[in-house]
Amino acid sequence: MKRFKLGLAAALSLLLVLLAGCQAVGGVDVSKAALGTLDVKSSMSKQTLSLQLVPAEGNLKEEDRKAIEMFNSFSVTIDQAIMQDTNNASIEGTVQLKGKKLPFHLSMDKKALTLSVAGMTQPVSVPLELENLDLGLMGPNMTNESLIQTYKDVFGFLLKHTPNPSSISVTPVTDKVNGESLSLQKLHIDIRGDELVGLAKGFLTSLSKDKEGVKQLISSLYDTYYPIFEAYAGAPEEATATPDAAEKEKNINDAVDELMGMLDELLPDYDKNVDELLGETPELSEILGKNTVLSLDFLLDSKLNIRKQNMDLTVQLPASEDLPIKQVKVHSESETWKVNEPVTIHTVDTSKGIWDVNPIEATPGEVLRHLDRQSDLYLLLKDDMNITRKSFTMYTDEDPSVLYDAGYEPVIVNNIMMVPVKYVADQLDAQLLWDQATKQMTLTDDLTGSKVVLKIGSKQASIDGVSETLTQPVQNIDGYAYVPMRFITKALGAQGYWDAKEQIVTIERN
Repeated sequence: MKRFKLGLAAALSLLLVLLAGCQAVGGVDVSKAALGTLDVKSSMSKQTLSLQLVPAEGNLKEEDRKAIEMFNSFSVTIDQAIMQDTNNASIEGTVQLKGKKLPFHLSMDKKALTLSVAGMTQPVSVPLELENLDLGLMGPNMTNESLIQTYKDVFGFLLKHTPNPSSISVTPVTDKVNGESLSLQKLHIDIRGDELVGLAKGFLTSLSKDKEGVKQLISSLYDTYYPIFEAYAGAPEEATATPDAAEKEKNINDAVDELMGMLDELLPDYDKNVDELLGETPELSEILGKNTVLSLDFLLDSKLNIRKQNMDLTVQLPASEDLPIKQVKVHSESETWKVNEPVTIHTVDTSKGIWDVNPIEATPGEVLRHLDRQSDLYLLLKDDMNITRKSFTMYTDEDPSVLYDAGYEPVIVNNIMMVPVKYVADQLDAQLLWDQATKQMTLTDDLTGSKVVLKIGSKQASIDGVSETLTQPVQNIDGYAYVPMRFITKALGAQGYWDAKEQIVTIERN
């Protein structure tokens, strides 16, 4: 049963990705059109994307209402996306959230991905040199061209076995793409949640009858991915060389036999296991019901290039007291022109320098210091998304649910709550420097830049040069510096609370 659940989940995910099967509809080769998207080397396009969360019945909690309103205010408009070739692209558009519009400009070449959002004082640049990337599924000698061919081999094989959904049709239409009136073929597809299980069975059944095709696919991927599989399996580097022909044939046959054996085990009791699965998880029955629908329109030109696309996805969610929404809806529209024609990207202006920090890893203060304080981006991050907010707890006794190293527990000394300096500084993103010669610590507040100076064994401290007297001297406890909680929280713009009953310290910063 466990293997069946894993197999079914994989098959359902696959079907959602492939969207439609390989059978020709109305004279249109769906598989060829799908694979043809990988042959597009250059193009210009525009797109819109919006999200809607439908509230559940009944009264909503205030925090749930606010969260739903925030998500429903989100939309993305791409005014112009340019793909010059497989290595060079640019996107210009606007993200809208909570009534604030944030124009952005992104460009990419072989060396870096550069992003500028209105309100940033400098754009962010993320290096893309191969030596700086975890290539994941790319082999050591794989180029963009060979990677695309690999995708075509894999998806072509999968499309070959994917059945068409019950609602699929093709009709001739005349429509405008970027203002130009074109004669197109409209491929319409509806996939309901309650037919996914049947589509998965059709896919797996077809796959089980194509042992030779499975072997050909695995053989075509073997040389590229064998070293990666071996490396992830922990084999020593010298053992990752491609095996000889006999060993290669054996490994491929073993893989094929394993896969076909899984299918042979899965399919005879497929319907029974589906019923059991849905019985055990009624929530899944709701999600995989008739109200979950993926609706797609692909408008194809005479070369089967996708020139226009509309997508509506509705996911029905199970009723639950803990779930404030009953449906998730996503809508997207796009148009594409100048397919495989010469185009030139618009690069991001870096004349004022770049922000040489990964914004995902940057501290809140670091992010805000790179923004215009009057910009919508600054106000959105600080006031609406509260990126400066911090909250953490410390236990005077060991917390049984978390394994910590020494130096995180608060300690009461002469009725004064003392907390570890390094742990609190780390939680509040404060920079901590230690001077071994003077036994002195300097903390720099992440948000304000204020400098706090402390010295082991001393009651004297300073904040931006102004002296302060501590209620207890800075102490070395088990090799860690401790300081009175009230002082350190105030110095770093936070508040500390002591729950005597639960023996818990909570520190918060808004």
